[in-house]
Amino acid sequence: EEIFKPGGAKKWKLHIFDMDKQKEVVLEETISSFTLSDNAERIIVRRGGDLFTASVADAYQNKAVAGTVKLTDMLYHVDYQQEWNQIFTDTWRWYRDFFYDANMHGRDWNAMGTFYRAYIPSLQSREDLNWLLSQMVGELCVSHTYVGGGDAGPLTAPTSPVFTGMLGADIQPDAKAGYYRLATIYGATAYNADLKGPLARPDIRVKEGDYLLAINGTPLRVPTDFWKLLQVTAGQKVRVTVNERPTLEGARTYEVIPVRNEQQLRYHRWIADNIAHVTKASDGKLGYMHINAMGAGGVGEFDKYWRAFRYKEGVIIDVRRNGGGWTEYFLIDKLERKVTSYNVLRNMVPFRYPGTAGNGNYVVISNENNGSDGEAFVDHFKARKLGTVVGVPSWGGLVGILNGQATIDNGTVHQSNNAFFGADGKWIVENHGADPDIVVDNDPGSMNAGKDAQLDAAIKEALRKMETAPFKFAPMPPYPKK
Repeated sequence: EEIFKPGGAKKWKLHIFDMDKQKEVVLEETISSFTLSDNAERIIVRRGGDLFTASVADAYQNKAVAGTVKLTDMLYHVDYQQEWNQIFTDTWRWYRDFFYDANMHGRDWNAMGTFYRAYIPSLQSREDLNWLLSQMVGELCVSHTYVGGGDAGPLTAPTSPVFTGMLGADIQPDAKAGYYRLATIYGATAYNADLKGPLARPDIRVKEGDYLLAINGTPLRVPTDFWKLLQVTAGQKVRVTVNERPTLEGARTYEVIPVRNEQQLRYHRWIADNIAHVTKASDGKLGYMHINAMGAGGVGEFDKYWRAFRYKEGVIIDVRRNGGGWTEYFLIDKLERKVTSYNVLRNMVPFRYPGTAGNGNYVVISNENNGSDGEAFVDHFKARKLGTVVGVPSWGGLVGILNGQATIDNGTVHQSNNAFFGADGKWIVENHGADPDIVVDNDPGSMNAGKDAQLDAAIKEALRKMETAPFKFAPMPPYPKK
């Protein structure tokens, strides 16, 4: 992929071939990317953040492109109405040429272009143009019609170095004591040991339930707004005073560095809590995993939990809030693997082969926030009859995207160009979602372990399958004799 769309690293060797001489030369310096002029007589190359240009003939002769292009004094003028018309035309044309359905979902695409183009003279900003383009492509009633970016102009709001720091904890008022308590402290878990939380450190003696009595020496009593005491810059330390009791007597003060975002700390604690809940509710018989997206990271997470839990009597695979991607079949491949033989080493009990084969008792949890390739996983899982799906229909967006076109001002326009239909000849998922086998909805905000109806229903279904139709490997044959 990087050959056609380099990632920017200065690591490529440029080859120039002379058709008349039937000879190739290789430029001596590595480059990041290159472009030829329209008449193919000149070349411009990028090396890191610098640009260089020369004639192709000189580059071939000297094996180098050395003419520096200075952009510091470059000045250009833009007629926004003309530019916006060009961007509009490009977007309309890209959809005409690349949208997966040549019939444009029954819409008269010429008429759509004429109708929406009439609004361009009244636009006041590049953001208005993105809104207009979104309205036009929205007429197709399909997913992945992403329009964004572009030249918003030279004026940007200054960014403040100050942000509201977070301590990686749930801070709750204790009305009776009149102080705040650290109800939950977030940090490393047994499954993600590299996470770091401001208060989850071996050199800090603080635990869940302790009182947060002061920040930077300012006493903290209910209902004081503690967030105003956590306005910090990157890397700035604050002093927190804590105690097991609601009193400053015997309290301890530590210096910590608040974080800008607690999302990963909270997310991985949620996974660890779910694993603990599933383990307890099933008496250790079931495993649990959550797959957040269908990309390299999601495959890595699946493989980690698959290695940990594939020998359990059942595995719950949670794809709620899955952001999609393009790797769901990696997961299906693992789930479909069957034992074909047995592996033996001297002085060891024979074990099944391939070792990556599971036991066949799988339950998937899906909800309305599972999208794109996460929905393809659910549909694929059901089509292969690999187990039961619990939850509610998913997002309903499976006409995906394989490329995004860049506008003249560095905006991006995606065309929904990759649709799916099933073996029965019917379109799948789009504008409907992947359906569960067992419909269970959660009350808003009730996805914490112990209050998660969908998770509890998945546990119940996995245990039921274990009792009523337990999966068993074929009996191991006797140890063969030589």
